[in-house]
Amino acid sequence: MTDTIHWLLASPVSQYINEHAWAWPILEIAHFSSLCVLFGCLAPIDLRLAGLGANIPASLQRGLILGAIAAFVVNATSGGLFFTANATKYIDNPAFELKLVLIGLAGCNAVIHHWRLQGAADGVGSSAAARVVGVLSLLLWSGVIICGRMITFYAP
Repeated sequence: MTDTIHWLLASPVSQYINEHAWAWPILEIAHFSSLCVLFGCLAPIDLRLAGLGANIPASLQRGLILGAIAAFVVNATSGGLFFTANATKYIDNPAFELKLVLIGLAGCNAVIHHWRLQGAADGVGSSAAARVVGVLSLLLWSGVIICGRMITFYAP
């Protein structure tokens, strides 16, 4: 693993990010802004699934899902660049590790929603499973945000 870390830190991408004063702040703006968009797109869908969003039209769902996917791509890309530029800050960081686990669980939850409960989004909180998926998604993504903030406090 240390060979990979050293290779990442010596990579041209890492060098560029670390040598240009505006690179890291631009990545932070992209990362945090896209996380806001991601959560902002998912929250109405999840609230509707949880039975708490009766006023949210189901017709918005497709656009919100596309927005969430686009925001996730920007978020994952900027996060990967953070890791590339400063892998030693993230490796063995319990907040970072938990964040990755929560992202994985949120992804599994989204797959369950998409494949198993697709029709449930049309009926606000129409089933217990839909309510669980909606609440779980809100909790998992909130946990991702909290862990992201905690990474700084566990830096080696």
